[in-house]
Amino acid sequence: MKKNLIFQQLFESQSSTYTYLLADAESKEAILIDTVIETVDRDLTLIAELGLNLVYVLDTHIHADHVTGAGEIRRRTGVKTAVPKTASVPCADLNLSDGDELQFGKFKIKTMETPGHTDASLSFYCEEMVFTGDVLLIRGTGRTDFQSGSAEELFDSVHKKLFTLPPETKVYPAHDYKGFTSSTIEMEIRHNPRVGCGKTKDQFIQIMKELKLDLPKKIKESLPANMACGKVDEIENPISYKTLTPKELSAQLDQVLVVDVRGPEEYFGELGHIKNSHQITLGNNLKQFLEGYNRSEEIVFVCRSGQRSEDAANLGIKLGFKKISHLGSGMLGWNECKLPVERAGGF
Repeated sequence: MKKNLIFQQLFESQSSTYTYLLADAESKEAILIDTVIETVDRDLTLIAELGLNLVYVLDTHIHADHVTGAGEIRRRTGVKTAVPKTASVPCADLNLSDGDELQFGKFKIKTMETPGHTDASLSFYCEEMVFTGDVLLIRGTGRTDFQSGSAEELFDSVHKKLFTLPPETKVYPAHDYKGFTSSTIEMEIRHNPRVGCGKTKDQFIQIMKELKLDLPKKIKESLPANMACGKVDEIENPISYKTLTPKELSAQLDQVLVVDVRGPEEYFGELGHIKNSHQITLGNNLKQFLEGYNRSEEIVFVCRSGQRSEDAANLGIKLGFKKISHLGSGMLGWNECKLPVERAGGF
C-alpha cells in the first residue's frame, strides 16, 4: 500500500458488513465500497473529520442482507454511485464492467467482473488490495442459491480472476462472520476449505448443493430497495404495471407505444400484429431498446397469450419505467375481440 493512500475498514454488526474507505491523502479525493444505510452518518462524519472529498460510492453487487447507503449518501453529497452493469440498476450513475477504472486523486481502482454469488458481482482491485464482495470470503465463499447465482461461475471467478492475482494481494471481503478482518490470495489458495486446498470444481459444486441456508432476514426489504439505489420508501409505494384488456388497449392506441415482444415469425404469422406496433423480441434486444428509451413514456407490451408481455413489463419496471402496461390476453384475446390486425409491414 502506498504511503499516501488512506485506508479504513469499517464494520456494521447487524449484517456483519465491511465498508471500505479509500482516499488520496494529497488530493483528498475518496471512495466508499459497500455502504450500509444504518451507518451513513458514521461514514460521512469520518469523511468530514478526515477532510476528504467523496467522489464515488461503489457496490460490489445488489445486496440481499442489507440496504445500501449509496442513494442516501448521493442525496446528501451529490456523489456518484456505481453498481455492476449487468445488475441493470437504472438509478445508478455508473454501471461498471470488467476492466473499468475509476480515479481518485493519483490512485485508480480497477473493476473485475466476478459473477457467481449473483450474476452481477464485482471485485475491485487497488494497490495490492482486492475487495471481493461476497464472492470470496475469508476461508469461505458467498452462497449461490438465489439472485441467479452459480456455483460453476463462482468457482471460475475465484480461480481464473482472483487466484491469478499476486499471492501477497490482501483480500478484503464484504462480510465476515468468524472474526477475521483480512486475508491474502496465497492464504485463501492454501486454506480456503471451499475453493482452495486443491478443491476441484465438481467438489465445490457438491459443497454448495449441500448447504442448507435460510434466506437473509432482510431479503424482502433489501433487494427491491437496492434496485432503487437504497430508497426504502419505494418498497412501501412500489411502481407496478397495469394489465389491459383488448378493448382498453384499442381505445388508447394513439397515446402509447405498443411493443410486441414475439419473434418476427409470430409477429407476421397467423395471429398478426397490431398496426404501428414495434416488434422487439423479448431478451437482449428488448433490454437494449429499453435502456436507451425515455423512461417517462408509456409503453404497452404485447405477445401471444400474455406471459411474455408480463415478463417484459417486469423488465420495464426493473429498468425504471413508470408507465408500463401489458395486454393480458395477448393477440389471442385481441383476435377473439375481432379487433383489426396486420400481417405485413410494421417496424
